[in-house]
Amino acid sequence: MEIRKDYPCNPRNHQGRRVKPVRWLVIHYVGALGDARQNAWYYHNTPGIGASAHYFVGHTEDGADVWASVAEDCVASHCGRSDGRYRHPDCRNANSIGIEMCCHRDGAGKWYFDPETVDRTVELARDIMARHGIDAAHVLRHYDVTGKICPAPYVNDGAAWETFKKRLEGSEMTRQEVQALVDEAVRSAQPRVYTDMDEVPKWAQGLVRRAVETGIIRGDGAGRLHLTDDLLVTLQMMFNMADRPVTPERSV
Repeated sequence: MEIRKDYPCNPRNHQGRRVKPVRWLVIHYVGALGDARQNAWYYHNTPGIGASAHYFVGHTEDGADVWASVAEDCVASHCGRSDGRYRHPDCRNANSIGIEMCCHRDGAGKWYFDPETVDRTVELARDIMARHGIDAAHVLRHYDVTGKICPAPYVNDGAAWETFKKRLEGSEMTRQEVQALVDEAVRSAQPRVYTDMDEVPKWAQGLVRRAVETGIIRGDGAGRLHLTDDLLVTLQMMFNMADRPVTPERSV
């Protein structure tokens, strides 16, 4: 697994060398649409943010790339609370490593991860766990530490989080086991949203063009369509009904 280290975190954004050993691994979501490189660049070039992470894992379109930010032997500011009101009794910035997962937001405003982002995060997490002697019970969501809704896709969907955790347990899983878990995660993921014509499945592109031409679909004013599979099926049913020949009423 390649880890990019082009943009190390600005020293003013982390807490310097760690004193305590690493006992916990904390999973986060970026909570914005930027990719891993952009996030690493931002924390490298913007001092005094008051937050940081050790790694960023990117989107599918970027190859689910991994960018290192804070070095593992330094303390990142990723799971602290200024008021000291923690949910977790032991996990803190000083004894943990933080991974930020890049994410997307659908038309309804719900956040979700690309399956490849999840796969790469599992790979990175297992590597960190092996090097620091961390078991799956010591892998937490940011939510578990402070109560913050982070990572939102795994706080709002506890089953998806348990699926993620299972992939961290025990020995390497078989390809069939991994595929079964990925399929389950995909089924429980947020519905896919098609924002432009090139993303729309070929079987539905004619329907969408017709809907745009007739004014049924107007987009968001910036050329983005925001169509789901359910809406595509609805368009097909609607046009099938509209194209059905009308049988003249018979007089009695």
